[in-house]
Amino acid sequence: MSDRSVLSEQRALWGSSPRDWATLAEPQNEELFDALLDLTGVGPGARLLDVACGSGYAAALAAARGAEVTGVDITPPLLAIARERTPNGTFREGEMDALPLADSQFDVVTAVNAFQFALDARRAFAEAARVLAAGGRLGVATFAEPERNEGTVLHLAMKALVPAPAEDGYAPYALSSPGGLERMLEPAGVRLVRSGEVPLAWRYADTETAVRALLASAGGARATRAAGERRVRDALVVAVEPFRDRSGAVSIHNVFRYVVGVKP
Repeated sequence: MSDRSVLSEQRALWGSSPRDWATLAEPQNEELFDALLDLTGVGPGARLLDVACGSGYAAALAAARGAEVTGVDITPPLLAIARERTPNGTFREGEMDALPLADSQFDVVTAVNAFQFALDARRAFAEAARVLAAGGRLGVATFAEPERNEGTVLHLAMKALVPAPAEDGYAPYALSSPGGLERMLEPAGVRLVRSGEVPLAWRYADTETAVRALLASAGGARATRAAGERRVRDALVVAVEPFRDRSGAVSIHNVFRYVVGVKP
């Protein structure tokens, strides 16, 4: 696929079920969002940009802290929800690799589960650094290694239904190796100040809620396109079963890796 085709595909995949993504999937990462906002010192008056902001859940958390928030994403249906969540925020359609923003205007830039989907991760880091003011902080988080995430079972269940190769930019673990994030900072002109991990559980009331959340992801959308929703649902019901407790609730434990850097 050409770069334009990949971006068009990602826009369609992430926008396939925007309300379910916004209400069932994105809130599962609230603890991770809050941790990254703490680590980057987001508070009253901070000028924050959230890259690949999705439906604006992290941006809304930052706004509740008193930050002035901006979000960029390629998916118009998710941006519409972000604007509903934070009417005083600024949300723009744009690409991680070419942010539609001027240089040196933000105190903090965050990106959660984002840069692994960029056309060029190094370019995405460089763009984030470009729009940071001197002394500003960059906080980036992604999955740790796939074998350390229970959610990998679900990703693989969906991926198995997609004929290979699928060159659509969907690579959830592209930056998950040890040091994968750290190696991106120095070429972007950002100095590492902290790195670590955040364990996090995705919790759903029942199997149906978990399946709907997963279907709303890009992985769910691409599997549905390839195999039909019924086959994807059937595969996910089986994959989710080991994570159900006696009440029927679902808990899927994951580990996320983060870096925080400062622009000199």
